[in-house]
Amino acid sequence: MDVAAGWVEAVGERWIRECEEFLRQIRENKMAENPDRLDLVRSMHVALLALNHSVIGWLQYVNNPDVMGKFTLEELREMSQYLNKFAEDFIEYDIKVTKAGMEKGLRELEEERGEEDQPFYI
Repeated sequence: MDVAAGWVEAVGERWIRECEEFLRQIRENKMAENPDRLDLVRSMHVALLALNHSVIGWLQYVNNPDVMGKFTLEELREMSQYLNKFAEDFIEYDIKVTKAGMEKGLRELEEERGEEDQPFYI
């Protein structure tokens, strides 16, 4: 095995261990009996960190034609369908929660901090 292949394998193994640790924490949080408000916030924090970690990895893969070129059209189709469905569901939920937050007066908090003037970046 050449040095580059060994490095890729080591990085992949580390990535999998990190993902497995996130899964462990998420599953542990789901099993908690009678979580209090702080437990629930911590649980959401871990879930969002896990999603962020995963999305960064996906972006690295998708932006690398050498990686994407190794997948068949059918595999790419499956990945695309899954990710698009997940993103659609997540964004719909995001909108729902944002609207609920606005009804609870969070809009005024954002205006007080001047967040309504912040640019939106993609």
